[in-house]
Amino acid sequence: MSNAGSVYLFSIVSSLCVLFGLNFLFRKGNLLVAKILAVEFLLLGYMVVAAYFLMPVNIIETPYFFRTLAPLFYTLPPLNFMFLWYLFHPRATFKKSHLLFFLPFILQLIENTPFFLSDKATKIAEVKWMLAQGDYFAFSERFMWFDPICHVYAKFVMYVLFYVAMVYFYVQFRREKQNQILFEKGIFHYWVIGILVFRLCTVFYIWYTFIYTDNGKASFITTDYLLVAEFVFHLFYLAINPKLLDVKILAENLRGPEKTEVILTDEEGERLQHLAAKIEAYFRTTEVFLNSQLTAELLGSLTGHPHRMIGQAIKYTHGISFRDYLNNYRISYIEEKLSDPTYLAKSSIETIAEASGFGSRQSFYTAFKKAKGCTPKEYFSSRIG
Repeated sequence: MSNAGSVYLFSIVSSLCVLFGLNFLFRKGNLLVAKILAVEFLLLGYMVVAAYFLMPVNIIETPYFFRTLAPLFYTLPPLNFMFLWYLFHPRATFKKSHLLFFLPFILQLIENTPFFLSDKATKIAEVKWMLAQGDYFAFSERFMWFDPICHVYAKFVMYVLFYVAMVYFYVQFRREKQNQILFEKGIFHYWVIGILVFRLCTVFYIWYTFIYTDNGKASFITTDYLLVAEFVFHLFYLAINPKLLDVKILAENLRGPEKTEVILTDEEGERLQHLAAKIEAYFRTTEVFLNSQLTAELLGSLTGHPHRMIGQAIKYTHGISFRDYLNNYRISYIEEKLSDPTYLAKSSIETIAEASGFGSRQSFYTAFKKAKGCTPKEYFSSRIG
């Protein structure tokens, strides 16, 4: 690629990174994962710019960027981990203990500070010495405490450990039933999978190139491209899913829509209570709750009341959903009609569930345990005893 082409490529990528980062950083909204993503994009923007000026044709003219990337690669594993962790825990506040992840970054930053504070002539002399060695990992004791290969090993260990942690929390998150709705929306599922795939490739590349093959003698320019590829994936994914740039939409998909409390007037509250009383009287006189197909919609058509108002009336008066209200009536029916020990001895659980209006044995068990805190068998056994 020509130098002009490189300028355009680096300019476009770095500009997009900065724009995306600033968007997530300053948009209104308290979604922490968006702020972490913003930091990642801003870092990537700098890395792309630094990678251009660190190319062999530019490094002598711009020695200020030399060694600035090395400490930053300590920040990538924890930032990726934190992004996924807060993605999986969208209601969590920032944990100060996560700042400990960045101690290696601070250590190498302090290590390189004498070089950063040196004048331009000293920086150029150091760069020329490195180029003369033909080794981008040449060890200069004047400005470094540790052999760069030590940092390579340390970063590799960090990448592996954080990758294992990311996979662990991903598997754990997938197993929790209340999170299934998130993965029904493939947009987030593929996002997470893509991040994990890119990170695995990064771990393999670091091991193969810097540890297995040549013990850290390779050029860091190619490495820069590969290590930031996962962040470019973020850019691409957000470009084809632009609605994720809206923090409110991102928050709603992760946390679900915020529930707003509806404040009713005294007259509206009395109307709902009156409707709830009508529903209760209708249940008692008709025993309609024994119909296993009964829903709020069906009840609305039978009584002439809007089904949404029925649900609101039950919730307002009894503090439970229509489904729980219906199941509680069925369970009360069981206690009233089926508490005869002789009948229980001759009837199966399936018969009891069918007689009380439950459509299946499983739904009966689930509703009964929710209402009574134990299984039907345990409940009736204790009563018989």
